[in-house]
Amino acid sequence: MTTRHRQPLNHLNRALLVAALGFSSLASANNFPYSYFEARVPISPGGLGAAASMQFHPNAHAIVEFESNFDDDWRLKGGVGFHAPINQFTDVHGQAKILSYKNEEESRSMGRLGSELNIGVSAWVLPQLETGAVVGVMHLDDDHTKFNVYARFHAGSAFSLGAEWRIKDIEDQSMMISARYPF
Repeated sequence: MTTRHRQPLNHLNRALLVAALGFSSLASANNFPYSYFEARVPISPGGLGAAASMQFHPNAHAIVEFESNFDDDWRLKGGVGFHAPINQFTDVHGQAKILSYKNEEESRSMGRLGSELNIGVSAWVLPQLETGAVVGVMHLDDDHTKFNVYARFHAGSAFSLGAEWRIKDIEDQSMMISARYPF
């Protein structure tokens, strides 16, 4: 191969090396806290809830969630998740959970047991505003598609307020507001 033909390859190799080094340094840490306690208020239907997540590996966390309308009903979930940076502003995340769901139509004392698998993305759109979306599937007696979008205002490193629109879920078209306390 002549010198003239090697030059484009050398430039391409250099460009790939610079890009790889640049992206690896940008994507070396998570962009969002994955250890937190969260107080939740479902708006439609009303109720109260809580969630807790604990990072146990640089790219993995355990999570527990509970919500109830206090009318002999609940939604209890627990499982593990992964998270990884895509770039300096965006993370990809996913979770595998076991869930128990009970409402007024369910006669079993422990409700329906099932599973959930989801994947999502979170991104900083402003210095204090995080937005994201989650898509997944929940299997109880039948499959339910999950599609949620959310926004979270980070007032500081110790507190954030969030709003979530559950477009597709077990109960479609529901809203939730939350206060999150990272630790």
